[in-house]
Amino acid sequence: MAQRATKKNLAIEQRISAILAEVIPMLRIEHCTLELVEFSPESGRAILRIEGGCPDCQVSPATFSPAIQAHIRMRVPEVREVSIAS
Repeated sequence: MAQRATKKNLAIEQRISAILAEVIPMLRIEHCTLELVEFSPESGRAILRIEGGCPDCQVSPATFSPAIQAHIRMRVPEVREVSIAS
């Protein structure tokens, strides 16, 4: 049973990572990194790391974190909460 849970968790983490890879070009910020730090299946909490910034403007990828969080929760129902690592 534990192995099945592990495979399921890995599949969820891969889906989250794939969504983050899709989101990066949408941000149109040249030097941006979105990364899944941790996913807890028990709580449904995903922790993300957002790094980078626009060299020509004041926009930070963290500005978009509410939209990124909503996008993940909408596409991965197992995720109930998204936090940003500091």
